[in-house]
Amino acid sequence: MNMESLQKNSLRGKLASGLDALFNPGSVAVIGASSTFAKWGQMILSNIVSGHFQGKVFPVNPREKVLCGLPVYRHIQDIPETVDLAFITTPAHAVPSILEGCAEKGVKGVVLITSGFSETDEAGKRLEKDIVSICREKGLTLIGPNTMGIICPYAGLFATGTHARPRKGSVAFISQSGNLGNQLIDWAEQQGIGISLFVGSGNEAVVTCTDYLEYLEHDPRTNIIMLYIESVGEGRRFFEAARRINRKKPVVILKGGRTQAGQVAAASHTGAMGGEVTVFRAACRQAGLLNVAVPSELLDLSAGFSSLPLPRGNRVGIVTLGGGWGVVTADACNEKGLVVPDIPPEIIETVGRYLPPFWSKGNPMDLVGTRDPDVPLVAVEELLKWEGIDAVVSLGVVGRFGLIRQMIQSTREVDPSASPVFLDQVEAFSHRYEEKYTTRIVEFMETYEKPVIGVSLAKTDEGTVRPVAGRRYSGVFYQTPESAVNVLARMVSYQAFIGS
Repeated sequence: MNMESLQKNSLRGKLASGLDALFNPGSVAVIGASSTFAKWGQMILSNIVSGHFQGKVFPVNPREKVLCGLPVYRHIQDIPETVDLAFITTPAHAVPSILEGCAEKGVKGVVLITSGFSETDEAGKRLEKDIVSICREKGLTLIGPNTMGIICPYAGLFATGTHARPRKGSVAFISQSGNLGNQLIDWAEQQGIGISLFVGSGNEAVVTCTDYLEYLEHDPRTNIIMLYIESVGEGRRFFEAARRINRKKPVVILKGGRTQAGQVAAASHTGAMGGEVTVFRAACRQAGLLNVAVPSELLDLSAGFSSLPLPRGNRVGIVTLGGGWGVVTADACNEKGLVVPDIPPEIIETVGRYLPPFWSKGNPMDLVGTRDPDVPLVAVEELLKWEGIDAVVSLGVVGRFGLIRQMIQSTREVDPSASPVFLDQVEAFSHRYEEKYTTRIVEFMETYEKPVIGVSLAKTDEGTVRPVAGRRYSGVFYQTPESAVNVLARMVSYQAFIGS
């Protein structure tokens, strides 16, 4: 190994150490903290404080005395205690001197929210080069500039413009777009997807997407990595790292700037120049990376990969309360390269004991709208027991609660003779059944180590991912059959890659 390689490895080792301190701070300062609603200094500070960060928080502003009930300091050097991480929200021209002050104070890392750098004009590019020089000279680890912030759930640190609070989990999101990243985080909260880390990487002046990947490779809390990128510097290094990491932790990529219009937008957004999309896709295929086309697919895949066991193969059993959904799902499976095999007579006989003689007697298993609460569980488990099936898609069992609740509401409004006690009991039973079904499905997955992917009959308030206390897997229920099948197909593809 030559001297240049040794120096690069040394710098990367220091960077990883700096990132660890940055994502697990004991104290933070917000430079440019403000009382003006919706200014960045107000949004970041109020989010950190209201998110119940357990460390110390120091607002910095020369014109304020108290913010969010905290004493305010004129300059970061005036803070009498150690500061691990500083958020900077001041105008761009003030940033170089502030970085000098952070270095003087011994700050370990900086999240530079401020825009007005390489994404703007030549003057902005020169200013960005200046701050890079300062950070390298002073040993500052810097995220950004032009970033929407970071979320570190295990540190209790929520520091983005969007005040979303996703639960702790195993999915890391790295996004060169803050707005898109924040939307994904908001969706993650709504859908019950737990995250380990979110970083709006912005212009990536100092810390690059590849650096984040290499950090997450060794992060014990991260099992799945989601990337939104518009450009990649050091392409060879990125794909070598991604291919290596992808064998241990799935790496899912949404590439912006796939078209000419997108490339122009990317250049004015983060200063990124999008590369040739065909070359990028080919490199992703060689590295086994999961390349997606739309943001919602990032969420779908993060739900599946974080909550379900990987399928061993591509053979799918389908359980449905209605025939049409089964047909659509079988078509989707075949179109995605999944096999829907015939079911052996012994399984048909077992399930048939619970159903009228006109049920489908095949795969898909159409349970003809049965109201017997045990039948869906029997059907799913019988399929999971069979060695000829690698995964099950279950349609319409969960989601009936929402429809029943609507029916109960209509009955209450128009039928005075309807017993309120009876209607309450029906509603409670329906809700308990969905909870029981989810728990049993998760138990099945742990017993048989095969995924069961659900599709909800109707939109619910529960979210896509439904954790079960004390279990390593979770129930997963998508809104459409095509979403469920697409996730399963991508999981099968990933399993084939890591097994090759």
